[in-house]
Amino acid sequence: MERRRYTAGRIRPPHGPRLIAALAHEHARIPFTLRDVRDSARRVVYVAERLQLQATLVRGALDVGGAELDHVWAVVADRVVDVPLPLRSDAFVEALRAYIAGDIEPGELERVADAYALDWRVVGEFPHGVRYYGAPFWISRAGNRPG
Repeated sequence: MERRRYTAGRIRPPHGPRLIAALAHEHARIPFTLRDVRDSARRVVYVAERLQLQATLVRGALDVGGAELDHVWAVVADRVVDVPLPLRSDAFVEALRAYIAGDIEPGELERVADAYALDWRVVGEFPHGVRYYGAPFWISRAGNRPG
C-alpha cells in the first residue's frame, strides 16, 4: 500500500465522543504507555471495533518539527488515534525530540509521557508541526481482533 500523509481533525459526532469516552475508560483500566506502542494501537482498534467502527493499524513515520520517529498508530474514522504519545504537551514534544536526537533515555521519555492524561493524547486532532506519514498494515474486519 502507498504511504499517505494523515491530517488532523475532530472525529465527528456521534463517533468522536463515544470513542473518547471508551478510550478514557480503557486508559483508566490499563494506561496507554510508550512501553508497548504497538499494543496500545491494537487496544485502540479493539475499542473502536466494540463501537462498530472500522479501524486500521498504520506503520510509518511521526515527524515532530523535523525530528522523525518510526512509529505505529491507529486510524479510526479516517483520523489518527495515537494514545501513547501526549503530543498536545509542549514539554512532552521537547522530550520526544530529545529522545529522537539521543539526548535522553527511553525510561525518561516514558516518565514524561506517563504524567499526562488521555486528553493530552492524539484522538483525531494533533498540534501544528506534527505530521503522520504511513501505510496501513492491518485493517479491522467485523469481529476480528489484531494479533
